[in-house]
Amino acid sequence: MLILSVFSIFAESAERFSIVTSDWAAAETLSMLGVTPIAIAQFRNYQGWTGNEIIREESGIDIGLKPMPNLELISNYEPDFLLGDNPILLQHVSKLAPTIDTSLYPFEHSPWESVVDFTCEIAEQLDLLPEAGIVTAQANKQLAILRDQIKNKETPVVIAQFRDDRHAWVYGENNILHGVINQLGLTNAWEPSASATGLSVVTIDVLARLDGHLFIIESPAYKEWIRERLESSDIWQILISQREGEISYIPGNFWVFGAIPSALRFAESLVEALNEDAVP
Repeated sequence: MLILSVFSIFAESAERFSIVTSDWAAAETLSMLGVTPIAIAQFRNYQGWTGNEIIREESGIDIGLKPMPNLELISNYEPDFLLGDNPILLQHVSKLAPTIDTSLYPFEHSPWESVVDFTCEIAEQLDLLPEAGIVTAQANKQLAILRDQIKNKETPVVIAQFRDDRHAWVYGENNILHGVINQLGLTNAWEPSASATGLSVVTIDVLARLDGHLFIIESPAYKEWIRERLESSDIWQILISQREGEISYIPGNFWVFGAIPSALRFAESLVEALNEDAVP
């Protein structure tokens, strides 16, 4: 897997900081920079969404809910920094350690530029800008390699994730998945962005009618029960049988609102699925 080289660049780096974070995108970024967080809010949920392959399995104590973390548990670890995207929470926990307020969303620039800026902002706070320069350059290189491997860049793509057996999320321009699509030289067929995170909720009939190559993210919930219901749904089967575009499935082993590590994992899965379907 191409992305392993990014994750392993600083795998042997000395842990210079003891950091607790409530933000998964920040946790991914820290781990990529060689500073594995000692504690992460709702880490078990993150493990469930990503397969726990992005942040090393032996790290990351779960400190509870993002809005209400276990302050006693945090204090026991005596962190050097508390890093997150909730200013009110950070103010509340500031007595435990210095805080760093950082957030990837909403984007201030294009998605890819924003995630690179996010990486550098965190790195600057921790005096890790040289490391950030290396991993962002490597990420750009790997995206370029993947872009060159794509056999068909003409067909627009639609990235969707089922919320239940009647509705799906579709990812638009204000999302890192859209940023990856652009970096790969592809076109996102879904233009509307109903939220600051580029997320729109559509019914399955709308989803089935969308033009382009439909990619469905196989989230844990989808694999557990939604797939079974859809496969037994006459409505869904009729709808997809009438589509002109192809339907492919990609593993949900990344966080859809994540940082560079999740972006690269998505990119690799997308290109692999594209090329499999391009084989005659």
